[in-house]
Amino acid sequence: MQPDLLIVGDSHTAALHEGALAGGLRSELLYISGNHWHENKMLRHPTQGLAAPYRPGLNRNIAAFAKKVGGSVFPADIPVLASIGYHLGRLVPMLCRTGHSPDAGQVAQDEGLLFISDAFLTSYIFSHRDALFRVLRFARQKADLIVVAPPMIRSDPVTLHCAARITAILRSNGIRVFDPREEEDWAGAPLPEHFRAPDQVHGNAAYGAEVLARIFDRGLIRKVA
Repeated sequence: MQPDLLIVGDSHTAALHEGALAGGLRSELLYISGNHWHENKMLRHPTQGLAAPYRPGLNRNIAAFAKKVGGSVFPADIPVLASIGYHLGRLVPMLCRTGHSPDAGQVAQDEGLLFISDAFLTSYIFSHRDALFRVLRFARQKADLIVVAPPMIRSDPVTLHCAARITAILRSNGIRVFDPREEEDWAGAPLPEHFRAPDQVHGNAAYGAEVLARIFDRGLIRKVA
């Protein structure tokens, strides 16, 4: 039987998948570690949608998943939720280790920080994420796709700036994004405790179900039975 929903991406997919299953949806999950996404070597594939030829084991897993769901990770007839392109836990620490910040206000308070411009931040992001952005542009053309940005767990200004810039980049390429930081009841504060997984880094099944409800209610992807 065909799945109702495909979920593809890093560790933040767990909450979405668990929330979908709890809601009675036939959800299929392709989980790939954020370490692999951060390598910025994933490729679009004309038939199976996604490929990682530089990692044979991972590539076999992707091919097997594509075959299982009908031939492609990004099919035309099944809605796709993607947690791809952010992976902030790998991206932000490298920037912070060098003492840089895109927050001029924070820099003014701490003379030990170095302010970086929006153009510098954008170049930095592209240097680590351009291959993933190409995959998502390809996926947008093939599937009913929405990218779900990771939730805000801590009010860290560098993380917030990076996340907001990635969201803007994706949207400028015509990719739909659900960004929890923009939700009126979640904006400006860390994710509520009852929506957090035990590791305090990810959302839980209740959070995933709430995200799915908002996406479907707003018609951001087509509603499934």
